[in-house]
Amino acid sequence: MTKSTKKKLFGLDAAQISALIGVVAAFAVAGIVNVLAARRYTRWDWTTSHRYSLSAATKTTLHELHDPVDLWVLMGGADPLEQSVKQLLVSYEAETSQLRVHYVDPDRDTVELEDVRKRFNIQAGVTQDGHVATDAIMVVAKGEKHWFLGASDMVEVTNAEDARARPREEQAITGAIRNVARDGERPRLCFTAGHGELTLGEGGPRGLSFLQDILAKDNYEPVTVDTTEPNAHAPFAGCAVVIVAGPRGDFSKEEEARLKTYLLEGGSFLAAISPINGSNEAGMVAPGLADALGPFGIGIDEDLVFETEPSLVLPSSRNIRFYATAKPHPVTAGLVQTDEARDPPRVSVHFTRSFKHVAPPGAVPAQDLLVTSPKSFAVATIAGAADWKEMPAPRDTDPKGPLVLAMASERPKVRTTAPHGPRVVVIGTGSVLIRQNWDEPMPLRGAVYLVESAISWLASKPEILDVPAKPEVSAGIRINEEARSEVRRYVLFFMPLAAALLGIAVALRRRSTEGTPRKKRAE
Repeated sequence: MTKSTKKKLFGLDAAQISALIGVVAAFAVAGIVNVLAARRYTRWDWTTSHRYSLSAATKTTLHELHDPVDLWVLMGGADPLEQSVKQLLVSYEAETSQLRVHYVDPDRDTVELEDVRKRFNIQAGVTQDGHVATDAIMVVAKGEKHWFLGASDMVEVTNAEDARARPREEQAITGAIRNVARDGERPRLCFTAGHGELTLGEGGPRGLSFLQDILAKDNYEPVTVDTTEPNAHAPFAGCAVVIVAGPRGDFSKEEEARLKTYLLEGGSFLAAISPINGSNEAGMVAPGLADALGPFGIGIDEDLVFETEPSLVLPSSRNIRFYATAKPHPVTAGLVQTDEARDPPRVSVHFTRSFKHVAPPGAVPAQDLLVTSPKSFAVATIAGAADWKEMPAPRDTDPKGPLVLAMASERPKVRTTAPHGPRVVVIGTGSVLIRQNWDEPMPLRGAVYLVESAISWLASKPEILDVPAKPEVSAGIRINEEARSEVRRYVLFFMPLAAALLGIAVALRRRSTEGTPRKKRAE
C-alpha cells in the first residue's frame, strides 16, 4: 500500500474529508439555530406607532390559554384589512401554541368558505366589483362557543372628513378570545311574547328570523320570553335588554309591575309600539306600559300621526308613512345632519303614535330622538279608518306638530359597579323592525341604524380598558373637486408636455451630433 493510498479514507483524501466535516457541521449548526429560533421567536416591530406590538394584557390572555382556540379569517386580497390582520396574528401565534388560525379567501377558497358558512350560519354575497363578501370577517371559536367580528370592530373612524381612523384589531381579537376562553356571556335580548308581537325565528312580514341572525352576528343572544304565563314571576331575570316588538295587545297590570321592577333595579328596555287597534269608541287601546315608563319621564299618546310636509311624505301612503327628523343623542349618532354629515340616512316610519314628556314624582327628563315637521298632526280616534279614502282633516282639538315619535331616557346608576343606569328607548311604530328596512339602499336605511344603535346603547358594557388604544392613522386620501382638477391638469397636460419637451431636447441633441466622430464629440 502506497503512502498516498494510506491517506485516503473511503476514496477521499484529507482535504476532502475536512471539507465534508465542515459541511456537516454547518448543517448541524443551522438546525440548532432553527430549533432555538422556533422556541425563542422574536419579532421586531419597526412601525412608528408599534401597531403590531402586543400589549401586556393581550400577552397575558394568550399565555393563559389552556385549550385550543380556532380563529377563521374570512378576508381576501381585496380586503384592505387583510395584511394588517395577518401581520398582527403572526404576533399572536408567537405568544401561544393554543391559537389555530385558518385563512379563508372568499374569492378563491370556495369549499372552505361553504364549510365555515354552514358551521357558523354566515351570510355571503357578491359586491358590485365582483368580490365575495361575508357579514363576519373573523370568527373566534372554542368548542361550541364562538364570537363574530366585523369590519367595524376592527377599525374606528375618528374623522370622516380627513379620512382618519383608529386601528382596533388588537382590542377586537383579544376581546373575542377572552369571551370564548373565559366563558364570557353574550348580552341576552329578551323579546316579549303573548301580545301579538313580532316573532323571533319566523319569516314572513311579522317574523324576526332575519333580525335574530343579525343580532347573533353582533354577539347578542336573542331569546323569547312569554310574560303571560301564570308562573312568570320573574320573566326578565338575566335579560340585558327587554324588547317589546310591535305588540297587537296590551300588557296586564301584573306584567307592567314586573317590568317596572326590572327597570328600576337596573334593567334596559326597548319598545317599538304602533297604535294598537281596539273595539272601543276611539278604535285604539293603550299598550299598558305608562306606569313602567313614567319614572323615565315618558308618556304615551293614544293617537295616529299624519305628516303633511310634501318633502317628507312617501308616495301612496295617505300621509301615514313618512320620513322623521332625528335629534342629537348617542342613539341617533350618524342620523343627524351636521357639517360633516350633510346627507345622513333617512328614517322612515309607518303607522306611528306620538309620545310626550311627563314629570311624575321622582321621574328623570327624557330626550327626543325623532320628531315630525310643524305641519304634522295626530288624530285621537281611528274608528272606521278602514273606510277612509284619504287623509282625515285635522280638528281644532287634534295635537299639532312638531310631534315626538321616539324618546330615550336614563336614570342614575342603581349600583356603583353598574356600567350605566336603567335605560329606556321608545319608538312609536313597530315598522322600524321589519325586514324591508334592511333591504333599503344605504341613504334610506336610517331605521336600521336607529334600531341597531338603540340596542347597542341599551346593552352597552365597559370596553376592555387594559388593551391600550392605538394612535390614529390616515385611512385614505380625501380628494375634493379642486384637487381633482389639479390632478387632471397634471395628468392630461403637464406630464405629457414634460415628456414631449424632453423628447424634443433629445432629438435636437442627436441631430446636432449626427456625423460627428465619437472622439470629437467626447472632446
